Amino acid sequence: MNGRLLGKDGKEFAQKALDLMEQFDVPPTPENYAVWVSFASDTNPELCESVRSHIQSTSTFTPEVSSDLFDQYFQWHAIQNAILESGGIMSEELGNVRETLRAAEADTLAYGETLAGATSQLDGAATDPGIKKLVESLVSATAKMQRRSHDLESKLQATSKEVTKLRDNLERVREEAMTDALTGIANRKRFDESLRKARREADTQGTPLSLVLCDIDFFKRFNDTWGHQTGDQIIRFVAGCLTRHAPESHVVARYGGEEFGIVMPGATPQEAYAIAEKIRSTVESKKLLRKSTNEDLGNITISMGIASFEAGESIETLIERADTHLYRSKTEGRNRTTTDGAENQLGRSAA
Repeated sequence: MNGRLLGKDGKEFAQKALDLMEQFDVPPTPENYAVWVSFASDTNPELCESVRSHIQSTSTFTPEVSSDLFDQYFQWHAIQNAILESGGIMSEELGNVRETLRAAEADTLAYGETLAGATSQLDGAATDPGIKKLVESLVSATAKMQRRSHDLESKLQATSKEVTKLRDNLERVREEAMTDALTGIANRKRFDESLRKARREADTQGTPLSLVLCDIDFFKRFNDTWGHQTGDQIIRFVAGCLTRHAPESHVVARYGGEEFGIVMPGATPQEAYAIAEKIRSTVESKKLLRKSTNEDLGNITISMGIASFEAGESIETLIERADTHLYRSKTEGRNRTTTDGAENQLGRSAA
């Protein structure tokens, strides 16, 4: 169970999950409990949507349905984490074994040199030939063991590199699954996860949180006039402006189509508005040319809506408020930022 769900909120989620399981006659297995706690705490949007859809269509959760939910939303994530954790432990253990082998190899080398010195001394002394032969055999065996230790150390080093490569590849796949292919910024999945995490921290710690939703003005007109490739160029341009002016602690994401979102943990309404306006004015001030022909694409502008988190507020309500402010920016002239408590703030070129 996620450690962030422990404590007072965790107990509430646990009780809510048990109540829901009883309501829908779901057996209290560990797998079912994981599914319903996740639903109760709203920590997985896709799972929540699946459960809600199933509730609307039928209130019956058969063992097959419950098993499918767990397999779909928990197994792969658990496997990823297990592989990463196991890979890290394996790499560490392999490193320890390699160090032990190096030490043993050094000891073996010293031992072999001592035996070789003893052999030289025996050559100049009246010694039983059997003893000399025994020492020579020990020298030979020691050299062979040293070579084997060296070969094993080399193989372990190669294996350690493969384990590291496997973990890096898995991390890369996970990163790609959270990244928008067109713009290189976070995708909707990472946006949702980041907003859930930021919302929990803001609610439990009492820290500020702001959410910005942004939409490219008249994007359909650009697409219809210049084509989808130019539309993609505009989307990448706006994504770049968002990333350039948002602090590293903020998550810039492509929310959908020509719409973007910025999750701003720790940002007050005033700070969020200042950043949003900086982004809006930057987009407006740039002259954008069509890459294929160098034709002037005209004035690119964006509209923005900002909502600041209120204690106890759900993620859905926070997004809805930001979306309402964005819609007001669009309907009242575009190229402007609308926010809580200051819902008519105009951009420089707005009418």
